[in-house]
Amino acid sequence: MAFDESRYRREVLDAGLPVKEDLRFRYQLPQVLLAPAVAETVRAVRACWRRQRGRLAYRAVIEELESGHLVHQPLFEAVGDGDLAPLRAALEEQGRRATAAEEELTATLSEAAEGLGLITEETRRQAGLVHGADAARVATALTALSVAVAEPDPLPVELPHPAYARCHRHLAVLRLRHLADFLAAKGPGDRRTDPVRPFTGPAPTASEVSAAARRWGRLPHSAAHTAAQAVAAAARTVVEDAGPEGLKAVMLHELAERVRARHAARSGARTLLAYATGELSLAQADARRLVFAVVHERAADPLTARLRSLVADGLLSEAAAVLDRLPPGGLPPDAVELAGRVRSVLAEAEQLTIHASIRSVEAPDLAWDLLDQAEDMVRDLPRIHEMRRRLPVMKVPRVLVTTGPEGALVSWEATGSTAGEPGYVVVRQVGRPPRSAADGTCLPVPPDGSRQLLDADVPVNVPVHYGVAVRRAVEPDGPLSEFAVSGPVRYRPEVRAVVVDAADGVVNAHWEVPSEAVSVRVARRSGPGGERPVPARRDGFTDKGLTDDVTYRYLVQVLYGEADGTVAASKGTWLAATPYGPPEPVTGLAIGAVPEERALFEARFDAPRGEVRLYAFDGPPPWPVGRRLPPAELDAGGVRITARPVSGGLVFRPPWHSSVVLAATVAGDRAVAGARELVVAVPELRDVAVARGPGEAVVTFGWPPDGPNEVELLWHTGDGAPQRRTVTRLGYLHRAGARLPVPGGAAVEIEVRPVGRAHGLRAVGEPARLALPARFDIGYTLTRRGLPGRSSVRAVFTSPVPVRVPGLLLVASYGPSWPLAAGDGDTLAGLGAVEVGPGSPAVLTARLPRGRVPWLRCFAVGEESVLVDPPTRQLRMAAGRAGRWRS
Repeated sequence: MAFDESRYRREVLDAGLPVKEDLRFRYQLPQVLLAPAVAETVRAVRACWRRQRGRLAYRAVIEELESGHLVHQPLFEAVGDGDLAPLRAALEEQGRRATAAEEELTATLSEAAEGLGLITEETRRQAGLVHGADAARVATALTALSVAVAEPDPLPVELPHPAYARCHRHLAVLRLRHLADFLAAKGPGDRRTDPVRPFTGPAPTASEVSAAARRWGRLPHSAAHTAAQAVAAAARTVVEDAGPEGLKAVMLHELAERVRARHAARSGARTLLAYATGELSLAQADARRLVFAVVHERAADPLTARLRSLVADGLLSEAAAVLDRLPPGGLPPDAVELAGRVRSVLAEAEQLTIHASIRSVEAPDLAWDLLDQAEDMVRDLPRIHEMRRRLPVMKVPRVLVTTGPEGALVSWEATGSTAGEPGYVVVRQVGRPPRSAADGTCLPVPPDGSRQLLDADVPVNVPVHYGVAVRRAVEPDGPLSEFAVSGPVRYRPEVRAVVVDAADGVVNAHWEVPSEAVSVRVARRSGPGGERPVPARRDGFTDKGLTDDVTYRYLVQVLYGEADGTVAASKGTWLAATPYGPPEPVTGLAIGAVPEERALFEARFDAPRGEVRLYAFDGPPPWPVGRRLPPAELDAGGVRITARPVSGGLVFRPPWHSSVVLAATVAGDRAVAGARELVVAVPELRDVAVARGPGEAVVTFGWPPDGPNEVELLWHTGDGAPQRRTVTRLGYLHRAGARLPVPGGAAVEIEVRPVGRAHGLRAVGEPARLALPARFDIGYTLTRRGLPGRSSVRAVFTSPVPVRVPGLLLVASYGPSWPLAAGDGDTLAGLGAVEVGPGSPAVLTARLPRGRVPWLRCFAVGEESVLVDPPTRQLRMAAGRAGRWRS
């Protein structure tokens, strides 16, 4: 290869210092080393040095090259003698050193990036100087490492807005990490799903803050609710005062403080990046920028940082103690204003506690709110918890107790106190009202905040009183309110575990009664004839001589003895039963698939006397129609099918792919076998589709894993007779689909039916219907005319049959390959609603843009027609890549 001086100047001399120690680079050596060619190239390079030495811009570079040639001269002298071995050895050694140097440079840059993918411009410059690498080499190494050069983003050192000073504590109560969680979370402990972008993302708007406030406002009154409202109010204040960008600055400061804390604990950049992306859920790019900015920050004064940390945590009492321990003049100048604010806020909080102490008796809720305000200002204020514990609470206005089958339901009205999350204490006492929480049985109150509970263990037939008192849940050691009492009430439970069965003219009932009961009284009601006593036992009754198919109702009351010897009856429980005769068999049974859901079947029959049940068998049932047998024999011989009653029958899902379904009628402990029918569940085909191929239509679908193993296809084209074909699963897989012969371009309608077989019978599933519209092929040619710069192209479209096309487009593409769709290039011209046929071609002419147009191609609008492209060489000829101009 001849020496290219212009390339050498561009690649070597213009690159400047330092010069790479690459012999191939310094001397533009050919890839294939031949002694005469290498010697000639070296002579040409040295001649270039002599010619260019007079240029001041190249002098330093050429001096470096000439001094290096003194070292390499023995190699080229050997080449002049025809020996390439020293040069090849030097190139191999140089390759190893270059590889090691590149690895060292890469390692230096990788360590400087610390896993962040970012370094400063100064770091990049120093790395190039230390390793003797030019900017291009450093840039190549940075590209290989995916490391970018950037300057650290400025981070706010002070909190941008004082309204947000204590919000991180409120977020901790909500189990949230930062403000971004608060704006997106749906409740305490929730996490933002999308990455947080403090740099690249938009600033939170007032509407987002309002939406978050409404969402958090739905929380029940609790510490979480209070914390959420505080964060929402602070965010709203920041947006009102400083706008969305102010809130974004607050968010950035909040995230930076979290990373600064880890950095102060000597965490490396990789650990900080993992923390930012994992724990803080920052987007990767924003996390890198944040950690990059933090590790390049200047450390602040430790005392000022300590005071700022205590103020941010609301520990102003501790901050004041730190200030009190300082010697005179020991306060840094930048902390003077902060110290004044600490003492001012602390004094204001102390004043609030004094007002709360004054109002504690006449307005305890107001005193509670004042203490809350003081604690919001100073989190470690002394004596505040003791003052809260002494605040009284208002009693419950009224308590209501009602008895029922499950026990006594105790409900009460809410207390007038609202501060401190009022909680309730419910106590049960026998014979008299309770006087304290320890005077009687304390009942568990539901944790969901409802003001009622069910006492399932209430004593039977004795006077019981219930008392409800109030205590603030925030201070569980605080005083109880006065008890509100209801009672006495007497709990007289009804019979339980009732079982009623009816037979031919007989109703039997069985139950359990409390041990405190004396006896049971039963009365029967049937129609307008009134009630009639029924002899009853302690555990039930038997009523005989009844009329079948008539519903009888029974009132069952439990009798309890009183202290004065009298008997008191419970409210009573109503039972109903209908005697019935022997069951009748199902004689006419029709089973078919449910159209809306092919996996379900519907059994239709005339309802007989008794309950109809469906049983599945893997073969013919052993009992003929009308055979009477116990229900247990049916359960042992077949599988009972769970069915849903519908008008005129039952809807069910077969337990197997194919089974014989028997309809049996059951009445009590008697059953009779009825009609039966074979049911084959043929699964539907999935993802049925059709595509046109050369002279055929290819039908594809997904075979259900549990069958069938064949499908039936019916198709017809135009006015021809329908055709039928059966395709097995193996044939489908062998031919990669079901292939049906279709004349070129003809329309075709297709039905695909799954076929199942069982017990020698054939069942056809629900068909899938497909259609392919007719398709017409239109050919076209392209001819380019005119001189360069003023040329045009002419497209002529022809078809052997009349075709109406919605539109034709001529597209130019400037890429390396031809356009595959109309959107892959620029549309030069088009025709709309054009007819093409024998003897009536469509012509489209367009002026070509200046410059080289690599490709031209035409496209048809719509799917009814397909354009047949001319040979590729014609398209390239039309684009000016081959051929001659036409005029």
